[in-house]
Amino acid sequence: MRAQHENIIAQAAPGRAGLEQIIRWYFSTEQRDDIEAGCPNAALLEEIARSTDTTRQAYTDGALVLIDGFAARLAPHDPPSARLKALSLLGIMAGTLQLSRALTDRQLADDLLEQGIRNALALMDTERHS
Repeated sequence: MRAQHENIIAQAAPGRAGLEQIIRWYFSTEQRDDIEAGCPNAALLEEIARSTDTTRQAYTDGALVLIDGFAARLAPHDPPSARLKALSLLGIMAGTLQLSRALTDRQLADDLLEQGIRNALALMDTERHS
């Protein structure tokens, strides 16, 4: 996850444009098909959930780095206010990618990635209601 942050998240443009860039990269067919170097969230979440507290804490620490990077782009002046939305965004991304990787129908898998982009962008644009 650290490598993903350093190579993708940290290199993206600032602000919402950078987050859209990250989303579009994440839901690309190339990223989906690169299972060996792909997202650990999409590959390992179920195994991490079954792991020790130490492993789960290491995962949590790594996930928070990604989430905080997303939140800083969603709300540059108040990232803590965007943290839950950023966490939801990570969930949409990982779950959609997992499902797309599992489908044998290539067109359906590609369509799912496109819908994932639309869903993630829509989440970015929702207002926070208390």
